[in-house]
Amino acid sequence: MGVEKLQEVGIAVRDLAEALRFFTQVLGVPPGNTETYDRYGMRFNLCPLGDTYLELIEPSSAEGALAESIERRGEGLHHIALKVSNLEETMARLREKGIEFVEDAPLYLNVSYGRVKFTFVRPRSFHGVLLELVEIL
Repeated sequence: MGVEKLQEVGIAVRDLAEALRFFTQVLGVPPGNTETYDRYGMRFNLCPLGDTYLELIEPSSAEGALAESIERRGEGLHHIALKVSNLEETMARLREKGIEFVEDAPLYLNVSYGRVKFTFVRPRSFHGVLLELVEIL
């Protein structure tokens, strides 16, 4: 299926600046650059941890899926991201197995480790886990 590795662990936080202070001071994790993604109403920081990243994500408004998730469940694990070699092929194979996606087509974004193509698998299709699939371009 082309899954190469664990790329990111997404952690939903109420206050990104405070979370960054905590992770850098307590764990010694170096911070990345803080970026905004308006489509999902969030700010995020990809903190490098070896060849994987801790993605701290904060809602940029009181509305949207991330803000609703924190309101319902509180802070904590939000998603895991797997790096894949060919996103469209991976999505096609997973659809054949009944897997549902949040978006019909991949999205694109520039992040600290490069330009990526990504999509999310609906948690009901993956044992309750929000799974992100990422192809680095």
